[in-house]
Amino acid sequence: MEIYRVLHSESLSCFIPQFVRLEGSGGNRIISTVRCSTFLRSIVSMELENDCILPNIINPDGLFFPQSIRLSRIQITLNRFGDCVRLLIELGTQLCSFAVSIAHVYLQKADIISQISSISCPNLKQLTVTIYKNIVHYSECIVPLLQRLSNVERLTLLFAINITTTRLGHFVTELDLEKDIVSYMPHLCQFNFHIRSILENASPVEIGTFRQSVMTCQQAVICTVDYFNNNYGQCQLYSLPFIGNRLDFISNRFPLFDMNNMFSMVTMLLLFDDVKPFENLFFARIARALPNIKTLEVFNKLEQQGKGMIATSYPDFSRLSALILLDIHMDYAEQLLCQSR
Repeated sequence: MEIYRVLHSESLSCFIPQFVRLEGSGGNRIISTVRCSTFLRSIVSMELENDCILPNIINPDGLFFPQSIRLSRIQITLNRFGDCVRLLIELGTQLCSFAVSIAHVYLQKADIISQISSISCPNLKQLTVTIYKNIVHYSECIVPLLQRLSNVERLTLLFAINITTTRLGHFVTELDLEKDIVSYMPHLCQFNFHIRSILENASPVEIGTFRQSVMTCQQAVICTVDYFNNNYGQCQLYSLPFIGNRLDFISNRFPLFDMNNMFSMVTMLLLFDDVKPFENLFFARIARALPNIKTLEVFNKLEQQGKGMIATSYPDFSRLSALILLDIHMDYAEQLLCQSR
């Protein structure tokens, strides 16, 4: 629990979702049997549960789906970046739609980078990559992988990137997306993204410096930069309309409230601020702006300043199913447990 608290607050690292692992269980044996079955020879499309990580390969040929000769559309969650590389190599030319969530992205083995050059997916037109836990090696892993998939026409990226551990050295901007990704995909016609980049000892920058490039796909883009007392800065870069269902490390300074209900489909929210406390009005406005929240996590140890004032409205989180109050001032427990309906 202490490790969770320290990493959470000091490096803006997200620990949700917590994926289900099937190694050593009966479910693992069942899935392993099914994915090696000749039944899969006729399967064209496959969708696996997002919260369940595909077990490690146990068949001798090292293939994820050795019998899936027609599989062209797949939605899957993998444990490591290397698993994604190997699966793309395996499916190759038969793949036309690929949606993958990856739990961990870091250079576990040096040969993974050399394997990226073996990826050939000329028929892959639709790609979605979701990585909510901080990417450790973005420039070394993610960028070269995406550059290999040059025929993609519809791209969705949902990333959290620890810039401190990469070669980039600055927040991810529109210019970086254009230079490192879009320019390698000449057929790209739709690009949706939400990129949360985190940088230690970040120097304050003007948002205007991020407006030096016009994305090829010509969609509206919003950039929000925030700085915390823990010496970390964070940049949220996202296309419009907003396509994610979660927002992480949102402070009092994030422009969450707008007349267009931009974030109305968000179901998971992590609030964090070590600069200013969250007051009653803030929670009430969140409840109105984000009516579909199911998971709310609060991380703020600062005492509320307006708790003695008579509240004119109380937060109504009617759809909330999970409330996480790990490292907070007791004011927030009283606020959310005693006043919320």
